[in-house]
Amino acid sequence: MKNIRLASVFVAALFTAAIGFAAEKEVTLVGAGQCAKCSLGVAPACANALVVKQDGKDVTYFLADNKVSKDFHDNVCTEVKQVKVTGVVTEAGGRKEITASKIELVKTS
Repeated sequence: MKNIRLASVFVAALFTAAIGFAAEKEVTLVGAGQCAKCSLGVAPACANALVVKQDGKDVTYFLADNKVSKDFHDNVCTEVKQVKVTGVVTEAGGRKEITASKIELVKTS
């Protein structure tokens, strides 16, 4: 009986770890990069945000405060630009956040 319980705990731990790894999948989003304070007016301090059209609606992703995001902010603080963001999306407190591993301007022709 003890072995069955131990085996069930082990299987549950593996299942939980598998879900965690699946949630860490990077995605690439393209949209309007802008400042959450200066352009959107929804933050008390400058921060990057990405507004993406999904299912006909605007969805705002706030970029996590990391080096990639900080280094890119000057590109979008004073004007909205099309950008492509690659990173891991999470949701907390009813808002979507992306931890960017790469951000680049979208070249328009």
